[in-house]
Amino acid sequence: MKEDMILLRDIERYLEGEMSEQEKTAFDELRRTNPLINRQVEEHQLFLQHLGNYGQRQHLQAKLEKIHQQLDMPTLRKQAQDDNQAAKRLSIRRRTITNLAAAACIALVTSLSTIAVIQNVARNKSTAQYEDVRRVLNNIQRSQNALINDMNSKSKAPLNPGTYGGTGFAVSGNGYIVTNYHVVAGADSVYVQNNKGEAFKAVSVFEDISSDLAVLKIADSTFKSQPLPYALKPQSVKLGEEVFTMGFPRDEIVYGKGYISAKTGFNGDTTAYQVSIPVNPGNSGAPLLDSKGDVVGIVTGKQTTSDGIAFAVKSAHLKHLLDEMPKDKQIRKDLNHKSHLDGMNRVDQIKKLEDFVYMVKVYN
Repeated sequence: MKEDMILLRDIERYLEGEMSEQEKTAFDELRRTNPLINRQVEEHQLFLQHLGNYGQRQHLQAKLEKIHQQLDMPTLRKQAQDDNQAAKRLSIRRRTITNLAAAACIALVTSLSTIAVIQNVARNKSTAQYEDVRRVLNNIQRSQNALINDMNSKSKAPLNPGTYGGTGFAVSGNGYIVTNYHVVAGADSVYVQNNKGEAFKAVSVFEDISSDLAVLKIADSTFKSQPLPYALKPQSVKLGEEVFTMGFPRDEIVYGKGYISAKTGFNGDTTAYQVSIPVNPGNSGAPLLDSKGDVVGIVTGKQTTSDGIAFAVKSAHLKHLLDEMPKDKQIRKDLNHKSHLDGMNRVDQIKKLEDFVYMVKVYN
């Protein structure tokens, strides 16, 4: 995507020190407030370090090959037999070559050790800070081209499971669904499945990388529209307020209950909440709702260093995103009405919500 290329160029300028002081300050702030971009910067920096270390190894290997090519032992032995002085020079040369070879080997081992340490540190740092909540199914073994042909030839989801998945929920009655951008990024095909097991092909119509949100449209003539029972609450939620979520960390919908534990998200992100609630791979894109059944956020990730700490993009940011969509893609404003779930007990609320929360299946 064009935005990805622009971001990559900005990251390279940032790491190469080509930004002005004003640009660097703005980019530092972007890294501080956006964990996804901050992680991309760290991964790109690590990639450049690996390239540098690889170049050093290649240079050392070339030096060793050159040294071996320069060795002509039969000639040196003949010179030693003919001239004692030549023998002394040969001895000196052998010691020099031995020292060079030893130094080269030490440098090579050091370089390899450095790469291993950097990889381990980067892996630990990434794991310790923030984990995208998405499900990866490692048992998928198939030909990519065959899968794409299979999907394009059918109106229903393939029988085999997707490469990975997440959760989405309806933001209009006519087939528009919100999920996380990282769930559908790079997908060849996307299907959404309701609680009845019905699958519908979907396409991404709008994506916002900075907030990790994507809007999908169900592209299936068999889909039947229905009015939404809940509303979107753009007002800020109070600290300690009770919330709940419904998502697909497994092949059936799962309910989770918690509370708002901070008014900012990961690394102080003001567009998100920190939530004390159990989430697992597959909960990405799940709705976060208050006791009245209003949508107050969208689950995006969790903190791996502590159990039960998750993050959710605020519904105010979602509303802004939906309002800013291009005119040819704008959806019906179904979320602006009053919630029909207010006053219901939790069991009845869940029963109403189940029809509007979807499993998102992604195929690569």
